[in-house]
Amino acid sequence: MAPKHLIIDGYNVLGAMGLPPHRVVEQGEHHREEFIVRVGLYGHKLRNLITLVFDAWQQSGMSRQVIHREGVTVIYTAQGEKADGVIQDFIRTHGKGAAVVSSDLEVISVAKAFGAFSIRSQEFVTRLASSGLQGSAVSRSGGGPSPKDDDEEPVRSKEKKGNPRKLPKKLRQRNRIMKKF
Repeated sequence: MAPKHLIIDGYNVLGAMGLPPHRVVEQGEHHREEFIVRVGLYGHKLRNLITLVFDAWQQSGMSRQVIHREGVTVIYTAQGEKADGVIQDFIRTHGKGAAVVSSDLEVISVAKAFGAFSIRSQEFVTRLASSGLQGSAVSRSGGGPSPKDDDEEPVRSKEKKGNPRKLPKKLRQRNRIMKKF
């Protein structure tokens, strides 16, 4: 079953693009707005529900804000609330019907526990850039190699039988799902 709801840790992905969170917060909404538009275009291409979660827990007097823009649900967390907690709640609610974009190990482990599909932030940035929706924030990403190359074949011992060129079942399933993103 392909995930129908994409949940994105906003500042985590912006950091993977080469924009440190403190710089995005200090320079206002320009980078966030540009990112929201780009994710909205990507969402129209995928035809999935997309929820983008940003940390606002250090802002004084803020309550949780939910805004619907560009086909994306944008959530700014309340004071004292972290985006990771909100994302984990979404994972618990949607389970296997969710795909999560984050590099936080705690979020990824909750996603695995509830059967949600997880995508590393850098891998998502690469997919976003290759989808033809490049912008100034994506082009600053440095263009380095991704930490994990899906095309590499695992090293196998000589005692095993079967097709040596066939990827393990888990990798084939992951690649099949990633083709939809």
